[in-house]
Amino acid sequence: MEALGLRHPVSPEQSVVVVATHDCDLAQDPEGEPAIEVVIGRLAEKDGNCTHAKNARKLHIEFAGDANFWAEFEATQKVTVSKAALNDFAPRQDALLSPKNYAIFQMWLASRYRRSAFPDEFERRLTNKDAKLHEKIAKAVRPHGEMIVGVFFDVDGGQEVKREGPNDTYTLDITILHAAEPDFEAAENAAQTAAEAIEKAFREKLFNAETRSWQQIELHSCEPLSESVLTYDIFKRLKRWRLEHISLAAEPQQSVLPE
Repeated sequence: MEALGLRHPVSPEQSVVVVATHDCDLAQDPEGEPAIEVVIGRLAEKDGNCTHAKNARKLHIEFAGDANFWAEFEATQKVTVSKAALNDFAPRQDALLSPKNYAIFQMWLASRYRRSAFPDEFERRLTNKDAKLHEKIAKAVRPHGEMIVGVFFDVDGGQEVKREGPNDTYTLDITILHAAEPDFEAAENAAQTAAEAIEKAFREKLFNAETRSWQQIELHSCEPLSESVLTYDIFKRLKRWRLEHISLAAEPQQSVLPE
């Protein structure tokens, strides 16, 4: 890494570098494709809120092998290097990504360019300074770390509907996707706890008990679901809500699976 000048800007002595270029591109003649992309990370203690590609800005992921360790990568730390120069080096064999973590790393790389899009008016209502429901969701999910894989929204059944006025409500179904391993029951309980907190927050802010009616956003459901039983049919109807999506600044945030 030092020979190529690939050092983490804050912790150069703890640098970890991953080639983030498709293997087909690596095989192309350097004459046509002379550069490849790499991501520079560093050794780090695991933060469950940055696992599972939930945070589009930052990823914490485990490398297995004789030199088992956790590393932190940031989306802004991508650089290009000469393919010819890299050809003089071989990847280390004592630290590898498992097939599952390899897929997570790919999802994280793609997530910066595949963020779920929700109607501007829906986002405005969710982030309204009086309700601050986006912060309530983040607060409900954050304590459970990597037990929660992601938060997914189904807004208006996937239909794009223009809403006007507080009585013209968006309908919202929330799925709290939880991990199946290593402790299914603990993860399920965590997701259930988060779901109950989110439902409570929506009812307190948007439900009028006297008129039995919703304002702004009607929460149809907020349910936990295991990643082991998420069907492709369900997945197609959902959009991931990234908890840094509405800019909870640049602090570590949560939401994920690929959109």
